[in-house]
This record gives sequence, structure tokens and C-alpha cells, in this order.
Amino acid sequence: MPMPEPLAIVRAVHFAACLAALGTAAFMLLVGRLDGLDRQFRRFAAAALAVALLSGVLWFALVAARILALPVSEALGDGGLISVVTDTRFGRIAIIRLALVVLAAAALALPRGRWPAVGATTALTGAIAWTGHAGAGTGLLGAVHLISDVAHLIAASLWLGGLPAFASLLVWSRGAPAPGDLAARVTRRFSLLAIGCVLALLTSGIINSAVLLGWPTDLLASAYGRVLVLKLALFAAMLGLAAFNRYRLTSRLPGRGALDALAGTTLVETVLGLGILVLVGILGTLAPASHLHKPTAAINPDAAFVHIHTEVVMADLTIDPGYAGTSAAIIRLWHEDYAPFAADRVQLALDPTFSGAAGIRHDARQLPDGTWVIENLRIQSPGVWTARVIIERKGTATVLDAPIVITQCSNECR
Repeated sequence: MPMPEPLAIVRAVHFAACLAALGTAAFMLLVGRLDGLDRQFRRFAAAALAVALLSGVLWFALVAARILALPVSEALGDGGLISVVTDTRFGRIAIIRLALVVLAAAALALPRGRWPAVGATTALTGAIAWTGHAGAGTGLLGAVHLISDVAHLIAASLWLGGLPAFASLLVWSRGAPAPGDLAARVTRRFSLLAIGCVLALLTSGIINSAVLLGWPTDLLASAYGRVLVLKLALFAAMLGLAAFNRYRLTSRLPGRGALDALAGTTLVETVLGLGILVLVGILGTLAPASHLHKPTAAINPDAAFVHIHTEVVMADLTIDPGYAGTSAAIIRLWHEDYAPFAADRVQLALDPTFSGAAGIRHDARQLPDGTWVIENLRIQSPGVWTARVIIERKGTATVLDAPIVITQCSNECR
């Protein structure tokens, strides 16, 4: 498994904070008002939002530094930060999400702000989907992937994010007049919620994996797949503990031994969940297997390549080399039967997705053999981009789009 880079660690911390904030706010609704414990839940959710705010700012700074090609310390003092906010989707979403952190914190401070806090933290957590691989999709499949990823994040928050609050209640209930009764009542409610969340996680996880993995063999053949396998193993361990809690320990409540055991296994579940979040942070920095297209033998192995197929026209787009920096784009157009497609004008647009870099748009120049080329194409940042080939013919424009992966040049390629 690759070692986590700073961006992956910051992403994991931010995810954990957002999930804990939403999970705790929702758990407060599930449990109801309990003197003393309600105040404790509010403080924990507020602390999670504070971590989300700090990690969100650092996440933005790291991405902005990558876009501006500057160290983080210099990027923070550079006027280019404004352009990152105004000119990139990542920047605009980051500002909206930071505003949601403030809104959620204000709701928590209100005596009757539980529902507004749940609403704000749900929006805060669900919007993470637009900053990851789901934000790179296009068309109907891209929309399905995005909706699935939002559902995945919210379901994970309600279950995994609610575990610390659940463990706190179990510990607190030991001193209550009827600790077992309270624990049994809350456990039954949380267990039902967890079952719904697991079903949503399994369904959305299958959809996400189908989109991001080209073939089942990619689970072991790619770095993305291997990290995903480890994530699934930890998730299976969490499911095993959750099943043990529900069918072996919950039925023994209100016994004190069952209460202690339930608190212990819940803490173990929480640790496993944190491990999953670390892996999620790493996955967001890796190229999914389905985005790694195999070029033909005539194409430079270092090039980024994508084939876009529609009923009207097909395009082979090659960016050579496929590294951040200066490259050349080669576009070949075909009919569905692979006869050459004649176009009057061709443009290439690269829109930022995961990397958050500024958008690029250039006119292509046609060569005598019908190939369209763009020389000195400057790509600011590695990551998953949405490539759009705009083809004009006889006054009609056709747009072909697909994700394409631009990588970071290693020392060996320089």
C-alpha cells in the first residue's frame, strides 16, 4: 500500500471530523434530550466542526499551492488564492463548505438547533462528493455515481460518525438510575439505524466500485484496487462486530457485563472506522482503475489516453506526455465504422475535477493527415480531469467528454 501523502492525511482528518459532526448531531435526535449528556454531545460536535474548519482550510491551501506551483507558505501569501476561489469548482465548493461549518456551529449553539445542525452537517458532508472522483463523472453515469457517493458519505456518517457518541452514552449510562434500560433502549434505536446505513453503504459501494473499477481483476492489479480491498476488509470486520453487538450483547442487556462489553466493542468499531477513513483519504489521491486507459502500441507509454465513443463521432485523445507541465494533445476523429470524420473546427477543454486546477481551452490545428494537434499545452496540476472535445461541422457543434488522468512526473522522467 502506498504511503499516505500530506494531502491524503488532511483529507482523512477532514472526513473524520465531518462524519463525527453529522453522526453526533443525528445521534442527539435519536437519543433525545438527556441532562448533562446533551451538553457533552454539543461540545463534541462543536470540536469536530472546529477540526473540520482547520483541516478544510489546510486542504484548500495544499490544493491551491499545487495549482499555483508554489510552496504552501508562499501560496498563502500570494494573490493567486483569489483566482483559485473564483475560477475553480474546487475553490467555490470549498468556500461553500466552510460557510456550512460556521452555520452548523451556530445551530449547535441554539437550544432548539438540533434539526438545523443536522441539515447543515448533512450538506457539509454530502458536498465532499464534488471534491473526489465522483466529481469527475459526466452524463447519466456521472450523475448516478455522484448521487451514490453522496448517499455513501451520509450513511457512513450516521453509522460510523455516530459511534463515538454511542460509546459515550454507554459509558455515561453506567451512572444512570437504570443504566441497562437506557442502554438497551438506545442500542435498539441505533441498531436499526445502523442496519439501514449498512444497506445503503453496500448498495452505494457496489455502484461506486462498478464505476471506478474497470474489471474485478483491477482489485489486485492496481494500487487503487489494493487499497480498496484493504478498506473492504476493515468494513467486513466492522460488520462482524456490529452483528456480534446486535445478536449477542444487546439481548443480554440490562446486564452490567453486557454493557461493559458493548462499550468495548463499540470503541474497537470506532478504531476500525478511523482506519477506513485513512484509506479513503489515500483513495482520493489515486487514479481509479477505470480511468487508466491502455494506449495502442503506437502511443507513447507515458502518454495519457482516452477513447470517447458516441453514435455521431468517436475521438481518440492523447496527451503526451501525460504529466503535469507542458504537453501536446493529439486528437483523431472517426465515424463509428472507423472511417475518418471530417470536422471544420476542433477545440479541447480540460476542466478541473479532483485536482481543482483552473480550466483550460485551446483550438486545435489540423495536420495534412486529418489529425488535430495542440502544441505547448500547459496543464497545471496532476489529477483526474474532465476532457471535452468540441467538434464543429457544418455549423453544428458536438461535445464529447470523458475523465482523463494526468500524473506527476517522477524523478526518472525528468
